[in-house]
Amino acid sequence: MKLAATTLNLASVIEHHARLAPEREAIVCGEERLSYGTLNALANQVANALNEMRIGHGDKVALVCPNVPFFPVV
Repeated sequence: MKLAATTLNLASVIEHHARLAPEREAIVCGEERLSYGTLNALANQVANALNEMRIGHGDKVALVCPNVPFFPVV
């Protein structure tokens, strides 16, 4: 994957792999398994919800999340 350092973040990595191999496992935690496609879709749902609340680029959002497989979604 070739991305400029200024654009490389977790979201861009997930989106990249979701395009290339959406069915490939992105996260395995015990019995829980998430594919890149599912992970990307869930992250997009969170992003859309934030947009609906008028939270945008540059706004600050607090996050309290335990170490769980869904952490990359938020």
